[in-house]
Amino acid sequence: MGRQAIWTAMWSATVSAVMFLLMFYVVGPRLTMSAVDVPPLQGLSPEQARGLLEPRGLLLVLDGERAEASVAPGPVAEQHPLGGSRLHRGDEVHAELARAIQSVKVPNVAGLLPDAARALLAQGKLKVGRVTEATSDTVARGQVASANPPVGGDARPDTLVDLVVSSGPATQPVPSVVGKRLSTARNLLTQAGFVVGSTRYGSNDDYDQGIVIRQNPPAGAQASPGVKIDLTIND
Repeated sequence: MGRQAIWTAMWSATVSAVMFLLMFYVVGPRLTMSAVDVPPLQGLSPEQARGLLEPRGLLLVLDGERAEASVAPGPVAEQHPLGGSRLHRGDEVHAELARAIQSVKVPNVAGLLPDAARALLAQGKLKVGRVTEATSDTVARGQVASANPPVGGDARPDTLVDLVVSSGPATQPVPSVVGKRLSTARNLLTQAGFVVGSTRYGSNDDYDQGIVIRQNPPAGAQASPGVKIDLTIND
């Protein structure tokens, strides 16, 4: 028999012996150990989880906490392996406990320009959501009129805060007062929410004396309540 054949035979015998010992002392005993089902632990307290695992010969290992909005703080939020898996006695089940998500207050953004409101919300760990416009008699055009969630309310970090930006007071058409006497014109304008501005005199042969012959803004123009309407009276 050649030297090469002898080395080959010795190597094969060594490998066979190692495999036998591995199967006999390591793999064999583990195969004979009974496997058990891992119970679901989500929502249970650590004590309750241990109470389910210990009779099965399993060990509970707590790996820390994680922010969780779907369950109250304290119970198990996640486990590895999942419920329904199979482990051998003495194996570990790892779990993380739920931690409450810290809420923040929505800052007062009313009266700010949108960019300033965005910066203030970012400081409070919030984000701008939808931005819409609405008329307002009290908030200047271009400024934030309201927010949702409302100012001072609680919100989770990274919540989208919708802003309503003022487009100014609501407008309405200016009534026609040309051809009316000053007293009548004043009453019509007042009833429509406007006020008489400056009055001056002019001449128009088509109208009687004391009749309004011109107005500014003109009839039908859109104007905000409280706008002054200048009148020209026929002399």
